[in-house]
Amino acid sequence: MSKTFSPFRVFSRLCKGELEMAQKPSINMSEAEQQRLLDWWNATEKGVLVVRRLVSLITELRLHPESSRADGMILFYRAASEVSYGYAGMRGCIRRAFSNEYSEFLQNNIVRCHSFARRFSVDTKVLLERVAKQINGANALLIVERIRETLRENDAILTEIERKANAFFGQDTFQSLQSNLMNSITLPFSQ
Repeated sequence: MSKTFSPFRVFSRLCKGELEMAQKPSINMSEAEQQRLLDWWNATEKGVLVVRRLVSLITELRLHPESSRADGMILFYRAASEVSYGYAGMRGCIRRAFSNEYSEFLQNNIVRCHSFARRFSVDTKVLLERVAKQINGANALLIVERIRETLRENDAILTEIERKANAFFGQDTFQSLQSNLMNSITLPFSQ
C-alpha cells in the first residue's frame, strides 16, 4: 500500500525532531567562537537597518497614487516582511546563543532563519519587477529604483552574513546544516 500525503504526519515528524533537538545539552563556545558570533551579530545589525528602509520604501510605494493599484502589491509587501522576519529570527537565535541555550537545535534555527531571509529576498525582487511593469508615473518609478538599490544592498549584506556564518560554523558545517534544513522541509517523492 502506498503512503499518502498527510500534513499531520509531516508536522508530527517535524515536532518530534525539534523536541529531540531541544532536549540535547547546550554547547560551550570558546572566546574566539564568541567573537565570531559577535561579528555575525554586527553584520545582522547592518541588515536590520537596510530592511527597515526597504519596508519603508515599499510602504511609500503602496500608498503612492501612481502605484497603489498595482496587482501583486500586497504579496510584494508580504515578501519584504518575511525578509524582515528572517533577520529578526537570526538575531534572536544569535542573542540566545550567547546564553546557555546554545545547542544543535539553535544552530538549526539560525540556519533556517537565514534561509528565510535569502529566499524571500529573491521573492521580493521578482515581485518588485511584476509590480514595476504596472507603474508608469515618474515619481513612483523613482521609488521603484530606490527599492532596487536597497535590495542590492540587502543582497550584499546577506552575503556578508553568510561569510560570518561560515566563519562561525566553518564552511563545511554551515553547508551541512543548510543541506539538512533543505532535506527536512522537502517532502519525499511519492512512488
